[in-house]
Amino acid sequence: MKKAWQDFLTSFKPRYAVNAITYFVIPGMPVNRTENHHQFERGEYDKAKDFFDRVVKKTEEVKFSPVEIVLIKGKKRVMETKTFGPVDQIQRLKMAG
Repeated sequence: MKKAWQDFLTSFKPRYAVNAITYFVIPGMPVNRTENHHQFERGEYDKAKDFFDRVVKKTEEVKFSPVEIVLIKGKKRVMETKTFGPVDQIQRLKMAG
């Protein structure tokens, strides 16, 4: 009975996702973008946050840029973002071009 109640409550909790967006900039060529998406089940905020922190730490160690890492709650609410390199300039460049 207790398990059924916990499953019922979990069904109302949001899902979480971690997106890692890598931009490849080659002068004279259009900007390419690769997005890695990792989905977590309902109510697994701790696992998603831990994964987000590990991705940020590994990206800092490798010194790979420009990269944008985003922790998302539900379908589109951004909870945390970490960028490496000139991501904002690249996004403005893509919008202008």
